[in-house]
Amino acid sequence: MSEMVRVLLLDASAFILGYEASEGDQKHYTVTSVLEEVRDDLQRIRLENAIKYGLIRVVSPTPESTARVKSIISELGESATLSRTDTELLALGLQLREEGHEPTVVTDDYSVQNVATRLGLSFKGLGTPGIKRVFEWVIYCPGCRRQFQESQPDGVCPICGTALKRRPGKKVDLNG
Repeated sequence: MSEMVRVLLLDASAFILGYEASEGDQKHYTVTSVLEEVRDDLQRIRLENAIKYGLIRVVSPTPESTARVKSIISELGESATLSRTDTELLALGLQLREEGHEPTVVTDDYSVQNVATRLGLSFKGLGTPGIKRVFEWVIYCPGCRRQFQESQPDGVCPICGTALKRRPGKKVDLNG
């Protein structure tokens, strides 16, 4: 029986906070769109060099894993808060886990951590302690009080035109 390979999935926040990949017993992965989010010249050079020397692998997730992650994001009410990059990173995590790896998402984004937990992926924050509870968000209209299962176009209530808000619905403590 082969041993699970430990993988770190790196969000843009990891590079912004100065994370540097090194050789070791774990592999480093990210997605192409993370490269677009790293704008600081020095951080970008470090990232590009790590990719060039094989310390970080840039991989696109499959359409199937991306579709499954989008479904979970919608269920949790996180559609309005997560970017394409976040979705791709989480989808890659799901894909790598199904391929027999043990992925940990390195991010300080609480919404990414929330979805990662639902997907069964571990996470690690660099600049924050991380979430203590998983939330299912309720999207609602403060005007007409209607609730929605998903984000609405432009974040506006289709009934009365008021800007939508969200509040925590179901909460589950991570510590049991």
